[in-house]
Amino acid sequence: MRILQIILLFVLGGSSIASATTQDTIRLSLNEFLAKAKSESAMLKATEQQIELAENRVSQARAQRIAPRLELTTAHGLVPAVETSNPDIYSPGSYYLDPNLKNDWTDWGFFTRAEITTLQPLYTWGAIPNAIKAAREGADAARSEYDTKTAEYEIRLYELYYTKLLTLEMQRLINDARRTLDKAEEQIDEMIETGEEDITEADLFQFRIFKYEFMYRVDEVNESARFVDSAWNLALNNRAETVVYMPIESFLDPVELEQQDVVFYELSAQQNRPEIRQVESVYNAARYGLDVSKSANYPTLFMAFSAAYANTPNRPKQDNPFIINSTNYESIRYGIGFRQNLNFGVNRVAINRAQLQVRQAMYAREAVEDGVSLDIREKYRSMMMSFSRLHNTREALGVSNEWLRMEQIDYDLGFGEVKNLVDAVKANLELEVSYKQRIYDFNVNVGKLRKSAGLPLVENR
Repeated sequence: MRILQIILLFVLGGSSIASATTQDTIRLSLNEFLAKAKSESAMLKATEQQIELAENRVSQARAQRIAPRLELTTAHGLVPAVETSNPDIYSPGSYYLDPNLKNDWTDWGFFTRAEITTLQPLYTWGAIPNAIKAAREGADAARSEYDTKTAEYEIRLYELYYTKLLTLEMQRLINDARRTLDKAEEQIDEMIETGEEDITEADLFQFRIFKYEFMYRVDEVNESARFVDSAWNLALNNRAETVVYMPIESFLDPVELEQQDVVFYELSAQQNRPEIRQVESVYNAARYGLDVSKSANYPTLFMAFSAAYANTPNRPKQDNPFIINSTNYESIRYGIGFRQNLNFGVNRVAINRAQLQVRQAMYAREAVEDGVSLDIREKYRSMMMSFSRLHNTREALGVSNEWLRMEQIDYDLGFGEVKNLVDAVKANLELEVSYKQRIYDFNVNVGKLRKSAGLPLVENR
């Protein structure tokens, strides 16, 4: 009982000691912490590249509308000249009439030929427009996937932010109690040395056992604090040992929440959850892909154009329009035609596969919608339960404070019992710790509910 009195005096009369630090401390609000951590996230940057790839596929699909096939072919080399058997009869433009025309291996010329061809679709039964629409839906799905991963990462950062605040609160309580125990141990040693009759060696041993059990909790809290500090530095990509990031708040307080019915969160989720937008985009892309597969059964109307030019100085052009010197000529051809894939069996298999993809996307959309509804109700239940625990713990802490004040007044007046005062102090400290934990649980559950509903983690005020 004498030991408890000593501890009690230090608990009631102890003062906190401020420590100076030489490190640069940067304080961040929750929104600032989320923004900086997301900007430093390599995972989000990698996911963002998927959006760029999807946009590139949209550009590729659009490029199919105008001259999807445009080719240039060139050829170069050395070619011998030709000589006629009778120059008086056959002019250079009519060498094709000479049956005895032969190569002149003593005269070589540089041969150059260039040919350009293009194919322009005119009507494809919707194949190209549907391919563009499917690519656009794929890009929307990629953006929704990015939003999904961003929301998942945000809620982990949200928990990490409040874990830091909870750890600071626990360290503050632990440090105050540890200083109290150290002072109490010094006082006990002095009382034993002075021969105080109410203090024995057994009392000192019991106190030290209690102290070492308490130190285990101290080490546990400190290890948790070091882990949280490392997690903060990793999330913020902080490699400077002289820079310390801290929450802008000094204490852990409950977040503000405008109470809404569960139906409100369900409707918000149906409108704002990126997972729903993603499966909707996938379903639309599958439908457009089915239309593309079906269009393969119909002929494609196209316009073709080609132009060729060849030049070899030592070989003359021929005047006959039906005779072409392949080493020295100009040619332009154009026209309209149809192209039809006659392998209808392969087309049928492709259509069946596209139909399966449409059904798969439809079932996935229904499954995600059902999963979101269940997730909302679970998160809402957890939030309400944590709110109830927080409210009741706060009320219990208020009663404990009144009890502690009453016992302190009775003790100061001289007719209170030390045991009752010690019990009041112990209950008050336990409720303080429990109250901080309840605040943390409530804040995290509110964040999870808002994330599940597709709402910002922090309400805009």
